[in-house]
Amino acid sequence: MKLLKSLFLFVLAAGLVACGGKVQEQQPLSDGLADGATGNIVAYESSDVNAIVQAKPEIMIIPSDQTLKNAGCLKTRKMDGESYLIRNYQKFLLDNTDFKAIVSEIQNRFNDAAFPLNDLEQTLKSTDNQHAEDIVDNLAQDAKTLLLQTAAPDIILELSYEAKADYSKGNKPDKTVTYLISCIDAYTNKVITTISSEGLIGKNVSEIMSGDLAKNLPVLMGNIQKYFSDILNRGREITVRINVDANSNQNLADMNIEGDTYADAINDYIKVNTIKGAYKMQTNTANQLTFTNVRIKVLNDDGTQYGVYDWTRDLQRHLRKNLGLNSDNRSQGLGEVVLTIKGM
Repeated sequence: MKLLKSLFLFVLAAGLVACGGKVQEQQPLSDGLADGATGNIVAYESSDVNAIVQAKPEIMIIPSDQTLKNAGCLKTRKMDGESYLIRNYQKFLLDNTDFKAIVSEIQNRFNDAAFPLNDLEQTLKSTDNQHAEDIVDNLAQDAKTLLLQTAAPDIILELSYEAKADYSKGNKPDKTVTYLISCIDAYTNKVITTISSEGLIGKNVSEIMSGDLAKNLPVLMGNIQKYFSDILNRGREITVRINVDANSNQNLADMNIEGDTYADAINDYIKVNTIKGAYKMQTNTANQLTFTNVRIKVLNDDGTQYGVYDWTRDLQRHLRKNLGLNSDNRSQGLGEVVLTIKGM
């Protein structure tokens, strides 16, 4: 595990150097909470930002939709001809103690490898207040969207598992466990890597899985490290959609003061403000611009974090100051930018 931790820090450091980040020398991690503390807050605030620590991917473990369905915690509801999934994470956690034990096992191993974690149960408590605010604001969000917005993890570990017992062999039969962990980029919903096992036999689900996880999780962590190193080098992938409000007098095909169309001016901005100009224009109409595979930086030059919100704010500032376009941020997903151009 120490070797894995060292490898993680080395890969991230290499990625930061390649993308121009300023990396200070990484001090060995300590098991003691206060080890290395001096109490000198002035010295701490004036010291260089540790870019490696800032850039570590945050992990969150959630049950898969199939696991929720098997537990009776996934329903389908139709509204206005559209089908929506209703996920009841709270009920699932109350009814499924095995899941908590499995998650604890996984979290302990990720903690040992110095990965920051977001806990599902604690995050759900935070989403209760946010959900009430969304109802007031009339925003339609499902439980998963709200969960991810609140926690904002980089990586989702989606856990599917099933335990079957053959009671024909007695009142306390062995259980046969099958599981799948899908590692998903929370910003793009792309599956990065998976691990799985089937036919594991024993008395207790979490104990059955423990030994197998000890073997498979290092492989999963290594693949996460490679993937996130690529993000540090090539940027985070997002989608960008710019709409014109139906009641607006704006038109993206109109000419701006510089003699370009608004659409061309926005396209030029995105070309300059992406990693090596990486993006793909998908839609270009008078009322909408859509870009996919947009790669944005994840760190500032001083090592501090730079995220989707920061990039969106910079784009809005450019639209306002340089093009005279006011916009509302309607983004919901972690890896999407949705701006609506308002009227003059």
